[in-house]
Amino acid sequence: MSISTSVQTVDRLVRIIDSFSASRRAWTLTELSEHLDLPKSTLHRFLCSLEAHGILRQDEESKRWHLGYRLFVWGCLAEKSTALHDVARPIMHQLTAETGETTLLTVYHAQEVICVEKVESSHSVRLALDVGARHPPHAGASSKVLMAFLPEDEIQTIVQNQGLPWLCTNTITDRDELNAELERIRAQGYAQSVEETDEGAWGVATPIRGWNGEVVAAIGVAGPIPRFGDELAQEYVARCEQAARRISSALYPRT
Repeated sequence: MSISTSVQTVDRLVRIIDSFSASRRAWTLTELSEHLDLPKSTLHRFLCSLEAHGILRQDEESKRWHLGYRLFVWGCLAEKSTALHDVARPIMHQLTAETGETTLLTVYHAQEVICVEKVESSHSVRLALDVGARHPPHAGASSKVLMAFLPEDEIQTIVQNQGLPWLCTNTITDRDELNAELERIRAQGYAQSVEETDEGAWGVATPIRGWNGEVVAAIGVAGPIPRFGDELAQEYVARCEQAARRISSALYPRT
């Protein structure tokens, strides 16, 4: 097998695994074949190979494909060995203690924003988000702050491939409006949202930067609108900025 063929095989395997999400936990062969635009015969060979390694499993009754146990093992190992989680978690707990709201840690990957860690508010009414949840980059404070600092060609690719789907009352669906919002985020250094992804929800977020200034993640707080206002927004932004600097300094200490 040539190197190019091997790379193509790995790319296909990753695309198959990446098709599973919190909102789509199972696929039939036909559904996945149409989703990935792969012939059923080719796809079935990949699925069987992944099943043999415990990466996927097929339900005997429904014949639908699900993620397997090995990914859980890998996920637990990755979480324990990832410096970002280890460094960010205590700082996130402190941020939630200071604000009383849910703190979120997000990263950008493959034209999506993924929640990789959260610390929930102790309030009985709080924003419900799942670790591992994926979101489009154009809506929500944490998503927009990551999108704003992407290369322009990557932003254009996202819009061309995914469009700007409406999610909630204030979702930005116009390209010019989005451009202006991203420019504003770059200028002020943070993002804010009100009912862009969920009814009755607000959020603020700031970027976490690497050693060379590149944005590697975002940290934000979110909650219900009754516990939100302009003064609180500025206070929370300042606290998020402080938390982002602490995480960045711990991840990339200066010598």
